[in-house]
Amino acid sequence: MNDKSKELLQQAYIHANELSRHPVLSHYWNQCSLVVKGSVSRGNCDQYSDIDFVFFCDEDVRQAIIIGYREAGLSTTKDNAFQPIGDWEGHYHFESFTMLEGYYGENNYPQVWEFQQAIPIHDPESRFKHTIAQQSAHFLSNPIKVIKPLYLSLQFTLDWMRHPLKRGDAISTSLHCSKIVRELCQLSYILDGKSYPHDKWLSSFLSTTRFGSLQEERIVSYLSVIPTGGSITPHMELNEYPCYQRAWEMIDSVIRFIREHYGDYPWIDEWYLYG
Repeated sequence: MNDKSKELLQQAYIHANELSRHPVLSHYWNQCSLVVKGSVSRGNCDQYSDIDFVFFCDEDVRQAIIIGYREAGLSTTKDNAFQPIGDWEGHYHFESFTMLEGYYGENNYPQVWEFQQAIPIHDPESRFKHTIAQQSAHFLSNPIKVIKPLYLSLQFTLDWMRHPLKRGDAISTSLHCSKIVRELCQLSYILDGKSYPHDKWLSSFLSTTRFGSLQEERIVSYLSVIPTGGSITPHMELNEYPCYQRAWEMIDSVIRFIREHYGDYPWIDEWYLYG
C-alpha cells in the first residue's frame, strides 16, 4: 500500500466515525457494514483518488435509510446514490447484502473483483467479511466454463474482422481489434480462476496473471497496428494485415495456454461450430 493510500485509509476511518453520528445513519449504524473500495483498498492511490465507501445492509434497512434521507431533505433521489463526504473528499452509497450476493450469482466479474478487495471499516459480526468468504469459496471453481465462451468470442471476433478488412472499413476494423484486446485481457484473469476488473483497471493488473505476464508486451504492442485514422487497403490476404495476423498469433497463444493448463477440448479447434 503506497503512502497516499495509507493517508486516505486513515481519513476513511475518521469519516466513518463521523458518519456513525449522522442524524439518519446513527439509527441504523449497527445494522450496516461499511467498506472502502477502489484505489484505497487496492493500495494504489494517486493524486486523483478519493474515498469510495459502500454501505451494506438488509434491503428493508436500506429502504428505511433512503426514506430517512429524503424526509430529512438530504437527498432527492430514490436510490440515494453517491452521497458526498465532506467537500467531495469521497462519496458513499447503499447496497443490500442481497445485491452483493447477486454479483456472484450473475457472474458480474468486475463487481466481484472490486468487493473481494474491499476493506471493511465497520462490520458488525463480520457480516461483510463472511459473505465475501462464503460467496468466493466456490466462485470460478471450474474456470473452463467461462474460458470457453470468452475463447469462442475471440475466435468469432477475429473471423468477423475479415469482412471490414477486405472492404477497407477502418472504423469497423478498429472496433473489432479493440474487442479482441479487451477479451484477451479479461481472459487473462479468468485463466487463473479470478474475476477481472472494470475496463479502467483491466490492463493495470494484467501482469499479476500468468497469461498476462507472458503476453502483456504483445498486447500493448498490438495497439500500434490497430487502424486509427489511416485508410485500409482492401482485398489483401488476411495475413498481410498486421492487426489480423498479430491477433491470430495471440489467440494461438491462448490455445496453447488452455491446452497446457486445462487439457484439450473439441471446441478449441472446432470453434466455428459453436456460433
